[in-house]
Amino acid sequence: MSSQTSKKQQTPAVMPIKEMQGHTYDVRGVVHLPGGRRIVTCSWDGSLRLWDLESGAQIGEDWRDDEAKEAGVYSITLPPNGKTIASGSEDGKVKLWDVETGKVIQRWTGHTKDVTSVCWSAGGDRIVSGSTDGTARVWNAKTGETILEIKTGHESVRAVKYSPDNTQIATGGFDETWPGHQTERN
Repeated sequence: MSSQTSKKQQTPAVMPIKEMQGHTYDVRGVVHLPGGRRIVTCSWDGSLRLWDLESGAQIGEDWRDDEAKEAGVYSITLPPNGKTIASGSEDGKVKLWDVETGKVIQRWTGHTKDVTSVCWSAGGDRIVSGSTDGTARVWNAKTGETILEIKTGHESVRAVKYSPDNTQIATGGFDETWPGHQTERN
C-alpha cells in the first residue's frame, strides 16, 4: 500500500534576496525594525549595524560602545515599541541602544561572565538575560535594577525566552536541557 503522505515532496529552494556585507566576524543576531524596511545586526566584531533591506546597504556608521569597542556582541532583542535594542556582550554587560542615534544609553552589570542571550518581555517593561556564569537575570527595563536572579542549573546559559504571558522563562545551555523558571519569586 502506498500512502500520499509518504511520498517525498519537493520544496522550492529559497534564495537570498540581498547579501549584506560589512561585519568582520560572526553575525550573532538580527532584529527587524518597525516598518519592515530596516534591520539591525550584531556581531562578534563588537558592532551593531543598521541596514536598508531594499538596497542592502549599511546605513551610517557602525554602532559601538565607547567603553568597550571590541567586546563581541552575542545577542540583540527589540521591545514591542521598537525604540530601544537590548544587547548581551562579551564584557558581561546588558546594554540598551537608542535605535535613532545608535548610541548606548544604559549599561547594566550583574553577570560575572559573558551575556549570551537577551529577551524583552511582551509588555516591554522587563528584559531577561542569560550568561556563561550559569544565571539568568530579570531586569527592570527603566531602571536597570535586577528584579530576579535565577540559578538555572546550566553551566552556561545560551538561550533565554519569555513565555507569551510573561509568567515563565525558558533557558537553554550546552547541557541539552531547557528548564522553565517562574518570573516572580515564590
